[in-house]
Amino acid sequence: PPPAPLPLPLPPQKKWAGASMNIPAPKMTKNRKSMTGQELVPGEVAELTDAETLHTMKLTVVIFGATGDLARKKLYPALYQLCLLGHLPRSMLIIGYGRKAVDLPKFLKKQCHNIKEDVQFSKADFMARCVFHAGAYEETESYVRLHHTISEHEEGEPGNRLFFLSVPPTIFGDVTSMIAANAQGTPPGFTRLMIEKPFGRDSETFDALNRLTAAHLDESQLFRLDHYLGKEVILNIATLRWANQFHEPTWNAHYIESVQFTFKEDLGTGGRGGYFDGFGIIRDIIQNHLLQAFMWIAMEPPESMTASAIAKVKKQLLSCIAPLSLSARDVFLGQFTAFGNEKGYLDDETVPNGSRCPTFAACVLKVDNPRWRGVPFLFTAGKGMEEQVCEIRIRYKLQPTNAIMGVDVQNELVMRVQPDEAVYMRTVAKEPGITAEQVRKPVVMDMVYKDQFSNAYLGDAYERMFLNAARGDQSLFVSSLELVEAWRIFTPLLHEIDDKKPQPVIHPFGYLPNGYISWAGDHGVQIVSTWHEWVAANWDKVNQMRSQFTELDQNGNGVLSFCEVTRLAKNFYDGRPPTEARVKEIFRSLGVEDDEKGITLEQMLEGAQRMQRAFEKSLGDLDHS
Repeated sequence: PPPAPLPLPLPPQKKWAGASMNIPAPKMTKNRKSMTGQELVPGEVAELTDAETLHTMKLTVVIFGATGDLARKKLYPALYQLCLLGHLPRSMLIIGYGRKAVDLPKFLKKQCHNIKEDVQFSKADFMARCVFHAGAYEETESYVRLHHTISEHEEGEPGNRLFFLSVPPTIFGDVTSMIAANAQGTPPGFTRLMIEKPFGRDSETFDALNRLTAAHLDESQLFRLDHYLGKEVILNIATLRWANQFHEPTWNAHYIESVQFTFKEDLGTGGRGGYFDGFGIIRDIIQNHLLQAFMWIAMEPPESMTASAIAKVKKQLLSCIAPLSLSARDVFLGQFTAFGNEKGYLDDETVPNGSRCPTFAACVLKVDNPRWRGVPFLFTAGKGMEEQVCEIRIRYKLQPTNAIMGVDVQNELVMRVQPDEAVYMRTVAKEPGITAEQVRKPVVMDMVYKDQFSNAYLGDAYERMFLNAARGDQSLFVSSLELVEAWRIFTPLLHEIDDKKPQPVIHPFGYLPNGYISWAGDHGVQIVSTWHEWVAANWDKVNQMRSQFTELDQNGNGVLSFCEVTRLAKNFYDGRPPTEARVKEIFRSLGVEDDEKGITLEQMLEGAQRMQRAFEKSLGDLDHS
C-alpha cells in the first residue's frame, strides 16, 4: 500500500494573547443559566458558551453536504441571518465540505440564492467568509487539510468549531471518527457536531451509530437535530402548559378525549422517490417530527428547562408506550396515485416498479400512565394530500354542565405549526340578541402569530438550532435516551412493513385514503372533513346543497360571490378565514376559472358531480392486486 500522506504543517499554536496581561482565556462555563433562563442542576456539567465568548474567540462552521438542497434552502440563509442579527460573529469562517471541487463563485451564487439580503450586511460580505473544501468523507488526509484551513483562520489561538452533518446516515460514522481524530479544536475552544436526521433505520442501526459516536465524542458535543423542535409553535407548547394556570389542570384523560398530530404535503416526491422509498413516511415524519411534538404535549413537567431534565421526562413518557405492530391494527397505510394533473407515486421514475412503500401512514399511540391512560394519540402523515399543513389538535370531552346549555360541540385547542403559525381554541359562545331564545354557536378564539407578534422576528427553525448548538444548549436537541425508546416503539412495526410489504390503500392525489376516517373512529378519534370529503359525501344530496347555497347567498341574487364562498370554506377550516388561495382552489375544483363572477347553484351542483365522477373513475382505474 502507498505510504500514508504526511500531515500538512500547521501554524504554531501560540499561547493565549491575553496571558501576559493577566487576562484569563475565554472558556466554556459550568453551571450557568440555560438559554431559557433556568438555573442548571447543581453539579451538572453543561458546556454553555455565552454570547461574549462566541464573539471573542474565532468561530468556524463546517457544512458537510454543502452542495445539497438543505444547505441551499436553509443552512446558508440561517447563518447569514445569525450574522446579520449579531448572534454569531460576522468574522466567522464557513467551510462547505463536499467530495468534488467546485467553482466557488458559481457554487456560492447557487447556494446563497435564498438569502434575503439586508443593507446592514451585504450578501457579498457574507459570501467572502465562505470557502469550499473538497475531499473524501473517509480519508485522513482530507481532514488534516481541513484542520489546517481552520487553524489558519484561528491564527494560533484556541477557536470554536461547529460541524453540521447534512449527509446520509451511512457515513455519519466515518465523518464523526475523522473529525474526532483529525479536526477537533484546541481547548478551551469547543468542538460540536450537529447531526441531521435520520438517526438510523431501527433500534439496531441507531445503537451501532450511537456506540460509534460515543466512542469518539462526548454526549455534550453531539447535537442531534430535529428542526421541528426549533419551530415557534412547538417551542410555545411548554409556555402554554406551564406558564399559564388554566391548561395544565385539564391536561389529562379526565378532560381530553383525543390528541391528533397531522402532517400533510400537497406535493409528491418530485423525482426523489428513490430516496424516499428506502425510508417511507413513518421514518421520514412520524418517528421523529411528530413524535417530538407528542413528547412536548404529553410529558410530565420537568424539574427544570435544562437538557438533562427534559430528556429524563421524555424517556419516562416513551417507556409507558407499548411497541406498535401490524397485527394489532395500530397502523393504517396508504399510497397516492395520479389524479387530475397530479402524478402518482409510482409515476416517479426513481421509484422501484410496483413499490408498496407507504406515502400515507397513521398510527395510534397509547400512554399507560395515570395522566393519559385511555387517551388515543393519533399520528397522521401523508404526501400527495389536498393541502400542506402541520398541526396538533387536542379535543376535549363533553362535560355534564354542557347539557344544561344545550351544547354538544366539543372544545378543541389547535396548534398550527405551519403554514400561518397560530394557536386557537374552538369554543362556544352566545350569539348576541334580546329574544328569550338564546342561540349558542361555535366560535374561534384565535392567536395568529403574524398579527399578535407583528413586531417580533419569526426566525427559521435552523437559525435557532445553529444558535443553540453554538451556545451549547441541548434542550432543543434529541438525546440518545429518548431515541432508544423511540426506536423500541417503532422498530417492530417497521420491520413488519419492510418484510411483509403489505398493500397500502391506494388513494387519488388530494384525497384521504378510503377507510381512514372510519379506522380513526374505531380508535376513538373524530376526523374533521376536508372540502373534498364534503363533496364526496354530499354531491348527490341536491336539496342539502341547495339549502347550503341559499344560506350563503345573502343578497339572494342566485350567485355566490368570492366573499360568500369564503364563508363556505370557513366550515372546513375550523371557522377561521381561509387564505385567498384556498378559496380560489374551491372555485377551480368546481370548474369555475373566473372567481370574480361568482358561482351559481347549477355550477356548484355540476362541479360537485364532475369531481365525484373523476374521483370514482380514478378509483375504478386503480389496480388493487
